[in-house]
Amino acid sequence: MHSSNGRRCVRILLLIASLSPVGSSISIPQTLPKSSVANQATAEGSQPASTDHAVPQDAKELLLAAAQVNGLDAPGLKPWHILVSFDKYDEDGDNVDSGTYEEFWVGASQYRLTYTSQDFAQTDFATENGLFRTGNEKWPGELQTRVRDEFVRPMFRELDLRFAKPEKKMRDFGKVQLPCVMLRGTGGNMVVSDNGLAAFCFEPNSLMLRYSKGGMASGTVWHQIVYDRIVRFQGRYVAGDIQVMRGGKPFLKLHLEKLESIPSPNPTDFIPPPTAVAIDNKPIVANSGVLILDYLAHQELPQYPKSIRPPGGEATVEYRINKEGRVTTVRFVEGNSQMQKGLEGVEEIRVPAFPDKR
Repeated sequence: MHSSNGRRCVRILLLIASLSPVGSSISIPQTLPKSSVANQATAEGSQPASTDHAVPQDAKELLLAAAQVNGLDAPGLKPWHILVSFDKYDEDGDNVDSGTYEEFWVGASQYRLTYTSQDFAQTDFATENGLFRTGNEKWPGELQTRVRDEFVRPMFRELDLRFAKPEKKMRDFGKVQLPCVMLRGTGGNMVVSDNGLAAFCFEPNSLMLRYSKGGMASGTVWHQIVYDRIVRFQGRYVAGDIQVMRGGKPFLKLHLEKLESIPSPNPTDFIPPPTAVAIDNKPIVANSGVLILDYLAHQELPQYPKSIRPPGGEATVEYRINKEGRVTTVRFVEGNSQMQKGLEGVEEIRVPAFPDKR
């Protein structure tokens, strides 16, 4: 992203592929692990997860209150350091990738973020002079994005309530019932069952996030996340173990190795090396998975010709986005020409504004 006449612009090259339809039958976990407390070595300075927050009864107020206390994305937090290990699984249950995510965070313009796995190694340095990168110069993929989001901002994706109505319901997980907030889309005429809705479920009488499912984008209805070994860190809930499932099968297992405050950050830890590349003026290149996870706030579904059938086609589209996060121009780059008209006609994709250089 870069500034031009005082306005920051972003270009996203997006790989679009058709996704599974909303409303498909999805199996949910029959039981959830009993929430336990991570040990002191894992989360230094943390406290056992407690229920000292007031719990609103209204669905919308409950959702908004929970978003304020889950994860590490919050104003006023003291500098922190997190280290996470992860394992990725294919549809057969085989472990196909493993790695770590580590971040030293002082503020929006001062952090060091590192991803390491079998085929992806990258470190970002955020400074007052811009964002610099070593290792792989590509923007993080869906795997890296998901790993960070589940610890730092597990609820941010679904909080644009202009396009969804929160509904509060109790949901069974074996012998356990959890209070859940489901998000029913307010656009379109499609009737979606409860099983096809995005949902956040909490520890009873608490704002502690224990389970989430799906998103407002159609394909994410297959995503289910279980949060366990919850700790309190600087007044917020952070999971020690997280399991991400797709269609009832394990996709990711995430483990919190360390979470600690940084009493006196060392400025030299955030200075990029001479080999680092400035990336502020480079386009963000994201596939549809990353767009859904980190950028897409709302999308009116494009109208494709009837000849496009599942699993659909692929196309690369460039969206130019202004500082406020609105699409200003759309350019078809390459791919299935039958998708061109539908994708170029999409004017209602909105992404969050970019308050920092991440």
